[in-house]
Amino acid sequence: MESLATRAVPSQARKRKFHEASPAKPTRVPIDPKRRKRQDAREISAQTAESAFRDGQFDPVSFVNSREYEIRSLLRSMNSSKNAQRKRAFQSLPRELRRRTAAHNPSRAPKRVRETARKELTEDNTTVRKKRRDYCPSARRLNANQLRILSLRNNNSMIPKAVPGSRQTATRGLGRTRSYIGSKSSRYRKRQRHKTWLPTHIWCAKRARMVLKWGFSLVETPNLKCYRPTYRAATRDACIAIDTSYYATILLVGRERDLKKSLAKFLPPLDLAVVGRSVVSGESVRSTWMYEEGEWPDKPLAPIQIFWCPINSVDEMKEQGLRNVVLRVHPASWDDAWKVAAASAAASACVCKNLRFEVGSIELIGPRTADILRALLNPNLDLDGILVDGVKHNSARDPRLSSFHLRTTIPYPPSQENTTNQAESLFSANCRTASVKAQVSQKTLNSRISKSVSGEAAKSAAAARIPFVLMREILGVLGTQSSSGRPHSEIPLSHRWSILLPWKWVRPFWLVLMRMPGVRLGGLKELEQLTLESGVGYFPTDFPSTSAGRAEALERTQAQLNQLERRSTMKTKPSSKKSESTTLSKGGYPWGEVLDAGRHFTCEEPGFWQLTPDSVRLFWKSPRSMLPTSISSGIFTAHIRLYGRGNIDSNAFVYTFSGEAARLVPRVLLQHARDGNPIDNVLETLDGENGQLNGIGHNSAPAYSLAGFVIRGNFGFRQARPVAIAALAWARTHESEPSVHQEDCFGGWCILQNTGSGIRRLAQWNAV
Repeated sequence: MESLATRAVPSQARKRKFHEASPAKPTRVPIDPKRRKRQDAREISAQTAESAFRDGQFDPVSFVNSREYEIRSLLRSMNSSKNAQRKRAFQSLPRELRRRTAAHNPSRAPKRVRETARKELTEDNTTVRKKRRDYCPSARRLNANQLRILSLRNNNSMIPKAVPGSRQTATRGLGRTRSYIGSKSSRYRKRQRHKTWLPTHIWCAKRARMVLKWGFSLVETPNLKCYRPTYRAATRDACIAIDTSYYATILLVGRERDLKKSLAKFLPPLDLAVVGRSVVSGESVRSTWMYEEGEWPDKPLAPIQIFWCPINSVDEMKEQGLRNVVLRVHPASWDDAWKVAAASAAASACVCKNLRFEVGSIELIGPRTADILRALLNPNLDLDGILVDGVKHNSARDPRLSSFHLRTTIPYPPSQENTTNQAESLFSANCRTASVKAQVSQKTLNSRISKSVSGEAAKSAAAARIPFVLMREILGVLGTQSSSGRPHSEIPLSHRWSILLPWKWVRPFWLVLMRMPGVRLGGLKELEQLTLESGVGYFPTDFPSTSAGRAEALERTQAQLNQLERRSTMKTKPSSKKSESTTLSKGGYPWGEVLDAGRHFTCEEPGFWQLTPDSVRLFWKSPRSMLPTSISSGIFTAHIRLYGRGNIDSNAFVYTFSGEAARLVPRVLLQHARDGNPIDNVLETLDGENGQLNGIGHNSAPAYSLAGFVIRGNFGFRQARPVAIAALAWARTHESEPSVHQEDCFGGWCILQNTGSGIRRLAQWNAV
């Protein structure tokens, strides 16, 4: 008997693993499934009448059957064509309004499509079942302490007797719980033991992915796919709102002479925050870097934002001759910045105040920001007069009174801007406390509005005046503009606004702001994307030589190493063309191979230091004899643009040309453009013209030198090419390419090589 294993399988029944092209039939281009569905829906089957007229005789039965088949085919085609492109009610909504539960629960859909959704579920025989509770809700509200008391209720000796006149004599059932929480401030205190919530946390937690960073629970990115919409909103016809209340605020109070002396201790020499007339007068804001006291330029701490409050002629501070200086710093460097600011203020007879949880902020990026701010703050507010890096002090009323239908019933009063009187209000504890005490709940506000006839009751609710500070800046992180004074892309830079508010008023402003058309939610990833597009650095990720940057690099390194370890232990590894290798080690980037080949630098005792954008702009124009001796171990941040095809991965190697090879690049590029050759062949042409350009690696030829590593990279929509942010060594760039720098920007040519890949690609770098 023939076994099943040795039995021959017919060729007709043999399954082909791949869809091989048959030699008898020509291959056809596959049709789009949606297009095929429409064609099948429109096709109507029919039968000829020849079968009803056989031998010259009419067969009525066959004729009726044929016509019946055609009628049924017509009805079937009409029904299928009607439902071919039909969408469910929840599918016709924009992505912002779609909910997963709306597919089977009409109550989760908007009101305008709720009836349609309910009708669809009825036609599909889909029953909506509400959640069934198999427990008593009041039993779940009993905490451990109440359950312990209930278990000891029979033992009266263990329950202390109530003292007359105390709060324990209140008649309250032992097994009953309160229907409200005693203190609103302690409502979510247990959830904030190891982190702090921003004022907009509850609203954002439902619509975005949260991440724990720098002691705060921050928005990482919205739940919706938003990489391309973020670019369109920030550059075309919308606006992106980011809650930046996690930025720390420091207030310095003292005489003007003492404040300048205090600022000069941790700022660069002759900084505009100290000697600039517009900054000291309170008309503009200054973005610069903060250093350790007396350690410029070797030990930068973090980028800060400084502005002086205008002199108030009515306030008591005018009589005493006191001024206010506000510092805003990133929370990653809060500890170091506070120690330096407090020490310098104490040595200069100034007072240093911590307003970390007293002042919040909202950042808006986009071309429609000015119109949205007018609708949010005051329609009569003059924003066109605020120049770039300008500051405006003013006050507004409750924004909830100006939302939607109330805009016509309660007109906004005429603009009564008095910058002199409102200048010190936001940074005055009495003004902030008064504005917070005058704040009413949404329920109280709705009841007053519903009872009003002509807006009188609503106007009484608008007695609270909320002080705010409005700032207009360039797009980017605080203090990280390019070395030429502007970023390297063409993104409109005048559409980045920041509004400072009292901490308790951030949430009401945020709720009204997010209901305005054209406003999108943004997070940390969106901010990184916009800074990458505009060619500026993002602190602390793009500054790995600072203390905060080293901590961020170590955290990112550990996450990558954990991911590689999980992949190595997987039984079925994911198919990927990329090699599972990384540039980083447990100690961070191997800068010892760049700065000193025979020495390894650890993160605990780094042998390199961060060159800030201001220092780069100052040093690259200075003669070499005037540069500090420690600049050979300096590292700066650069923006890289790739030429030709390819992609830029994180942790990629960056190699710079020597002086002779760098001079050949522009000529070869021009020659390839004339001949119509692809740019990807530029390196091959260079290898042919220069015999030294042979291979690349850690032990590269003298024509190449390892200059740094890519921190993050992605595709830039504005440039229509891959872009990246990298950290480069000053000794490998400034000394090797003295003739390729432009007049207004420090830059040059480089070669990129991704980790685990042997493909080299030509790119251009510019210092940020």
